[in-house]
Formats: sequence, C-alpha cells, structure tokens
Amino acid sequence: MPNLSQIEQARRDYNIDEWGAGYFGIDDRGFVECYPTGRRAQAVVLHDVVTRARQRGIHPPLIIRFPQVIASQLLRLEQAFQRAIREFDYRGRHFGVFPFKVNQRREFIDAVIECGAQYDYGLEVGSKSELIAAISYPLSARALLVCNGFKDEEFVTMACLAAEMGKNVVLVIEGPDELQILLNKLRQQRVTAQIGIRTRLYSKGSGKWENSSGSGSKFGLTIIELLDCLKTLQQEGHTDKVTMLHLHIGSQITEIKKFKTALKEAARIYSKIVRMGFTAVKYLDIGGGVGVDYDGSKTSSQFSANYVLQEFVNDAVYVIGQVCRDENVATPDIVTESGRIIAAYHSLVVTDIREVQAPSAASANWTQVDHRETERCLVELRYIYDNINAKNYAEYYHDAIEYHEELATLFNLGYLDLEARGCGEELFQEICRKALSFSVRQKYSVAEFKFLRQRFVSKYLANFSVFQSIPDAWSIGQLFPVMPLSRHHECPTHEANIVDITCDSDGCLAQFIDCKAIKSVLGLHSPSSDPYYLGFFLVGAYQESLASEHNLFGATHEVEVSVAPDGSYDIAKITAGDTITELLESRNYHRKTLVASFLKQVERLQSNGTLDPSRGSEIIRDLKTCMKSYPYLSS
Repeated sequence: MPNLSQIEQARRDYNIDEWGAGYFGIDDRGFVECYPTGRRAQAVVLHDVVTRARQRGIHPPLIIRFPQVIASQLLRLEQAFQRAIREFDYRGRHFGVFPFKVNQRREFIDAVIECGAQYDYGLEVGSKSELIAAISYPLSARALLVCNGFKDEEFVTMACLAAEMGKNVVLVIEGPDELQILLNKLRQQRVTAQIGIRTRLYSKGSGKWENSSGSGSKFGLTIIELLDCLKTLQQEGHTDKVTMLHLHIGSQITEIKKFKTALKEAARIYSKIVRMGFTAVKYLDIGGGVGVDYDGSKTSSQFSANYVLQEFVNDAVYVIGQVCRDENVATPDIVTESGRIIAAYHSLVVTDIREVQAPSAASANWTQVDHRETERCLVELRYIYDNINAKNYAEYYHDAIEYHEELATLFNLGYLDLEARGCGEELFQEICRKALSFSVRQKYSVAEFKFLRQRFVSKYLANFSVFQSIPDAWSIGQLFPVMPLSRHHECPTHEANIVDITCDSDGCLAQFIDCKAIKSVLGLHSPSSDPYYLGFFLVGAYQESLASEHNLFGATHEVEVSVAPDGSYDIAKITAGDTITELLESRNYHRKTLVASFLKQVERLQSNGTLDPSRGSEIIRDLKTCMKSYPYLSS
C-alpha cells in the first residue's frame, strides 16, 4: 500500500499545490501529474510520458510541452477581464497581445495564435526579426500587432507594409527621433500604421525588474517629450492617427499596491490626452508584468506575487474606469502584454540523475591514533571526538578547526606522513558530523553551522545544462520548482544540491523553494536500478529565448502532449534536439571541413606506418556517426 502520509508530506515539502496553480500535483501512488486543462480527471503522469518518449528513441534531457495549458491560461485571463468588466460596468473591452520575446519558439507562438483567435489575441514585437515572424500569422481583423522597441526607418517601413496587408498595427513611439521617422513616412504614403505613444511614469513597479520602470526607464517619453510629441502631431494634422497610450511598469510585478498606483497615473495621462483633442486614442496598453508565483508563497517575494490574477484584473478595470469617470472621458479598451503568466506553466524540463556524489563515510583509519602520541593535533582531535556533546559542541567544533589547520601546516612542513594526514582528515570530518547533529536539535541555528551543513550535502549529477535549460537560474538567481517525478511515497534519503554536466562550477543549483522559506538543499531519494527523473517546472517563459549553448550543449528534445476528454493522452509531436554537427556548424566548424581534417590526420598516420589502413577507415566512420548524435549523456 502507498504511504499516503508520506505523500501528503511530499506535497507540503515541495509546495506543489501552491505553485502548481491547479496544473500540477502528486497522485496517491507518489507520481507527479500534470492537469493540462486544469481538471484533475484529465491527468497525465509525467514519469509515463518520459517512458513513452524513450520507447520512441527520445531520452532525457527533454522538454515536455502542454499546449492545452496555454489555452487554459488564455481562457483564465480573458474570463478574468470579462468578470471584472461586468462587475464594474466598464465600457470597453480587453485585447491581449503576447510578447514575442517571452518564448519565440514557432511551436509555442503557433499555439498562442490558435488558442487565442477566439479572443482576438494579438502579438507584441520588439525587433525587426520578430515583426517579420509576426506578419506571417493570419491574425483576426481586430487582433493587435503592437510594435515596441527602438526603431529605424526600415522597422517603420515594415510596420507600414504590415498595415497595408490588413494587419491592425500600432507603431509605438519610444523616443523623439522615432517621431520624425514616422512623420516622414506619413508624408510619403497613404496607408500607415496607427500611432502609439509610450510614456515613462513617475510610478515604479516592484520586484527584480522595478528599475525598468519609473522616470529612469530605458523606454518611453518623459512628460515634456510627450507634450512636444503631441503638439507636433497636432500641427501635422495627425491627431486621428494616435490610437494608443502605452506604459509598462516591469516584469513579474510582486506588489499589487504599486501596480494600482502606476495605473492611476497612467489613466490620468490618458484622460488628459483625450481632453487635449486626441479623441482617437482608444487603447490603453498597460503592458505585462502579471506575476507568476514560482515559490507558492503568495507574498511580495521576488519569486512570488501577493495577489491572484483576478485581483490584478479587477484593479486594472476598476482604477481605469474610476479615473475616466472623474475626468469625464470615454473608457479605453485595455491592452495587456502578459507573457510570463501565459507561457511559464506550459512546459517543464526533465532530466535523469547519472551520479550521486555523497560525502564519504569514515574508514577505520581514524581510530588508530593512540600510538601517535608525538602527533598532538591527532590526539586532541580524537579527544574532541570522544567528548563532544550537546552543551559544548560549538566550543569543541572551534577547537577542532584550529587543530585541523595545525594538521595541514605540519603536513606542508613535512612533519606528518600522508597516512597521518588522512587519519586527521577523517577525524575532523566525524567531529563535524557530530557538531552538526547537535546543532540541528537547537531551536535557533548558528550561521556557521548552516554553512557547515553544506559540507555534507550530496551532489546529484543531472544530465542537462543549467545554461541551456534554465539560464535564469544562473544569470539572475531565479528559483524554479524542482522535484523528482516519482517515489513520493518514500521518504527522501539525501539532502542534495544539483550539478549539471557542463565544465563550469556555476552549473549548480543550491537554492530551492520550500513551503516556508528558500532552502539550501533539496530532499531526494537514492537512485536505484530504475531511472530517476527530476522535473524543473514553470520554465516556459524566457528560458528558451535566453538559452546559452555553453560547452556546446544545445536545444534538448521536445515532446508535445495532448490529453483527451476521457483522460487518455497522446504524444502529439516530437522534435529532436540539436545534434553535435548542428552545434558545430553554428560556430563555423563545418562538417566537410572537419571530416577533411580527420582524413588528413589519419592518412598521415597511415603513411608513416603507425596506423593500420583498415583501422583508419573505421575511425573516420565512427567519428561521422558520433557527429550525428545528441551532445548530452546517452542512455
């Protein structure tokens, strides 16, 4: 029988019911499940998905995608706005646009366009490359194509070409120079994009990206520049072209209060612009920033958000409506550029554990110190080991550190042999174990013993690259939920950190989410003969766009899963990851050139008689085969 009490404990320890947002859970057998539609009756056991993928020749590391989660998140966002609009009698509607930069994978954007068509969902782009890709999509007539970012004449021309093709394009002015480029284009042709104006608010957001907002923001016009821009557009007779006011107060907004303050300022600016005669302004783009609760704490932590989606939407609709009523102007359609909340939940990275580097157990050598009476530091360490207890453990631990340092000094000076050095090292390690065991029983733990704990943490070698699969964990210290996909009916046996297979010490995870606070270890099980899989969750936003091919580890395999109404599921699509050849080609190590170099070296060895001709052909053949393979560790 499954140990249900242990499974409940695992649900609490990994906090899955809080960060999972109704999409992830642990079943009563101890396996992690995904509920792509948000309904538990339609559950997909993740361990089984990996097993099926392996049967089809796809082994970890891999990404598992659930497009139905995208559809569910789009629906949740749209329904939240519909409820708020009804509740507050708001005279406008919601238009969502997905920011291309959040996840530029074709498969993902395809799913957003397909699932969002019924809501007139559009796209937001910030570069010419993204714009070209966006133009290729058959958006609905009312769906917006919002062009943000810094622009040159070619960017503006491309946006106007999209408008000629019937796209509902809004070209957002980010700076005074862009206005002149746009004015020149308006004079040259009849069909142009609509004009949006991005303004810098005095108000700032919250969390890790709060400095991207406020008066020091990289993007947008100051109030003085905004007034000059509006005046110029009036003089040129283009007031009817200005249809959008745009603002953005940062990604991953953690505090709802700061969002409301910024909204009041934005709605006031919008109202004043309309009253200045710019009555064509019908869109108020409030940007993105809806927070994802990565740690499940529902706080203003940088990894969480102290609000839920409905509260965020309610505040947006109510605040904008109230300000517009005060100013006696028509309420605008609200445009959101929510990306993280749409993308994060739809995919996870799965890898297998290849090796466990556990602290070595002591041998019997350390007990053999009685006859070494001349080696005082060893005798003292043995005394400390025999007499350390719950009352003196801190003092004795400090003494042990001194003797350990003395041991190293004597060895470096040549007074100790290697056996004595090893004996002392094992003694010191056992003293540390005892001191740590006493410290964890105390109500308050001293900082130095928290650091000591790391000395005895196991390292689990995971078959993936942190820099490729979860680059934010390395670059900005982002926390992602991490947990094994099975065996939650068993009690974890190791306190562990996770290290990847790159030749880089930064390829390590040593911070993890917890139901109470961030912790420095993760509870994991001892691997058995069966594969032991780890899942890294909520990685659908930004991670693939920011991925690095460090050590030439490239894109992983991808598996797309779809669940049927009866709860059955199917692997709808498999995309193979980068091969060694593809990665080398990306760095200008072309296959033909490499093979030619191999042949030249083999021929030289054959000519001087150091390599048998038949063996040379085998080497070239095997190298060609290796170049077609997956760069990660094979099964």
